[in-house]
Amino acid sequence: MSNKITVNVDVNGIKYPVSCLSGEEERLIESSHEVNKIIKDLISVSGVIGETRLLAMTTLILADKLLNKESITDNNLNISQIEDLNAWLAKATEKMNRVAILLENK
Repeated sequence: MSNKITVNVDVNGIKYPVSCLSGEEERLIESSHEVNKIIKDLISVSGVIGETRLLAMTTLILADKLLNKESITDNNLNISQIEDLNAWLAKATEKMNRVAILLENK
């Protein structure tokens, strides 16, 4: 028995039957809303656009958003590594200060 269902999504005024797993319907519908927002923005800026060009521009914008999010995630990993390094340096500095105090007392 398959968990797949078909959802009719609207993209630029055209209904498309799209299969998805049960429980993913809302995400699929939200995705179609995001696509429609981009299409609407492109049409408002460029006027009449052919379907093929509209599709290409929309996918490029979505791909750019995805790459930007991945870049932000990569930067967060770097921040985490920097925080780890700072913690290590703080511990190392504390140990060096203790050694310096011991040497001063000799």
